[in-house]
This record gives sequence, structure tokens and C-alpha cells, in this order.
Amino acid sequence: MKRLRMNHVSWLRATVAIVFATCAFAAFAGCASPKVEVEQSQVQSDFEATEQSLIADGVFVQSPYVDNDDYALTAFDVSDSHVADDGANVFNAKATFENSAFRTTMDVVATYAKDGDSYVPNFETSNVSTKAISGIVYDPQGTLGSSDSDNIQGVDFDEDAQTCTVSVAYEPEWFESVQGDVKYVYRFDGTSWAPDASAGSSAAVSYSPLVATYDQFNSNTDAGGCLTKIDIVSLDEKTGEITANVTWTRGNHSNHAATTSMRYVIDDTDVKVDGTVKGTLYSAPTEEGKHRVTATLTGTASNGEPMVVGISAGNMYYDDWTISYNASVQTDDAAYTCGSVISKKI
Repeated sequence: MKRLRMNHVSWLRATVAIVFATCAFAAFAGCASPKVEVEQSQVQSDFEATEQSLIADGVFVQSPYVDNDDYALTAFDVSDSHVADDGANVFNAKATFENSAFRTTMDVVATYAKDGDSYVPNFETSNVSTKAISGIVYDPQGTLGSSDSDNIQGVDFDEDAQTCTVSVAYEPEWFESVQGDVKYVYRFDGTSWAPDASAGSSAAVSYSPLVATYDQFNSNTDAGGCLTKIDIVSLDEKTGEITANVTWTRGNHSNHAATTSMRYVIDDTDVKVDGTVKGTLYSAPTEEGKHRVTATLTGTASNGEPMVVGISAGNMYYDDWTISYNASVQTDDAAYTCGSVISKKI
């Protein structure tokens, strides 16, 4: 038994020696790993040619806040290249595209399948990421008082924070007062630029001039009118809560104003009620960038029925100290609605 085990050990040693000798001989004979034949410069060129398909797939960010000039491949760094078991040449790389506004990076796997004496490429991308590299140049929403074709001046771009801070000269409307510089912050979230409503401004915009008594109206208008007074008595600058006492007098001065059961009617029936209504005032700039505020006020009229009054200040078609409104009130026999304008006595 002892001699047999010795022979077995000797046999193992001999086998290992033969294997090493065979491998060494194979290496000298040119049996090393297959060589990558496709040049890296060819891979970069082929991938650059796929730009149109990347655009079609929505890989590149387009934004109304910037000049959307063409993207260009600015870097293509190959980290690994090897020959797969099926003979394909495989490359792992990171590609970078840029235009004047954005830098987009992505991981790329390029596989060149063997096809006779040539190779056919196929590209797969992943981990696409975009950062803004310059600030906004347009204001498509008109918040800054310019159209989408006007350049914005004085943009402070923070590339690390991916934000733009724009300081503007704020010209208050009749219902506003302003202290300090007005600043708007825009943030890029990786896919789009958008106003950052959570960012504070060093300016204090107050709507306190809106607090007044509005009781001037055209009593002969066929356009309709029913409120003979809107007395805005309070406005909380922090919460926007607004309170108004209103007087509804529908009758001789507004026979064409009301609708009942969704039908326009003409009658001389007076509907006279008072009410206190409350709501929240919101800033709602027009598409042209004109300042405007709106609120929907609700409450209970003196007849015990619901009353709703929607108000708006800043309409470009009306004079200063003029509020447009739409109101509705319930009576014992019908629901009435109307809309018109009413002004403060100057």
C-alpha cells in the first residue's frame, strides 16, 4: 500500500509538470488571448455618428430657457477592451456630449460582432446624466417681464448648485408696493430648467394698496353688474388671506346682468344682500408678464345663503384702481350670477 501511494503522488507531479510545459509551449507558439482588432479611434467615430439616433431617443435635453444649439462629442474614454468568446470586440467607455448650455455623460458598451473579415458595431448606453454648464438666456413664461425672444441680463449662474439667480427691476402695479431688489431663482433638475418657487427673494412685495373701497360702477351697462360695493378691509401679507364686505344690489341698474337656471332673463326684481367673504390672494402674472393678482372669496350673505365672489386686479384692459369680478348669490327662489368691473374713487 505504501508503494502504491508513492507511485500515485509521482504520477500527479508528472501530470502537473506536463501541463505547465504545455502551456509554456503554447505561449511561445502564439496561443495567447485573441487580440482586439478594431481601433479605438474607429469606435469613437462610429459612436459619434449615432448622435441623430440619440437625439431621436430624447437623450439630449432641450429647453426653452436656452439656445438649443447642436451637441458635439467632446470626450470618449475607453476603460476596457477585450475579445468575447464569440470573437466580438467589446469596448467599455464613457462618452461626453456638450452644447453651449448642457453637458451630457453616459456609459457606453460597444460590441463589434465578427462578420466575415469585418466587424459590425452595436452600441448600448446607460447611466445618462446631464448638467447645466451655463445659465438661462430666455424667459418663456414672461415672469421677468420679457418675451421668449428677449435676452435676460444679469444672470448669476451657480454650476455647483445648478441654479440661476436673476435680479430684475420690479415696477409695481397700482395694487403693489416693493422694497428691495427682486430676484428670481431658476433650478435645473437634470431634465429641465424651471422657476424655484421655494427660493426667497430679497425684495418684499406688498399688496396692501389693494385694501380700499370700490364703489364706482357704470349703472347703465348691459354687460352686467350687480355688486355696488367691494370693500376690501384686510389683507394678511404672510398668508395672503383677504377679507371683503360686499353689497349686491341687482335691479334697475343691471337688468341684463343675471342668469337664473342657466337662462338670461330681464326683470326688475331687486336682489339686495350684503355679505362678508374671505379667500386667499395669489400672484398670477399674465402670459405677457404683466403683474396680476386673483382671489376667490366665499362666505354667507345676509340672507343666510352662500355667496361667492372672484376678483382680479391687473387686467391690461382696465384702468388703475379697477377690479374685475364674477359673483354668484343664492336667494330663496333662484341662483344669480354676474360679472363686471368696479373701481375705487380717485
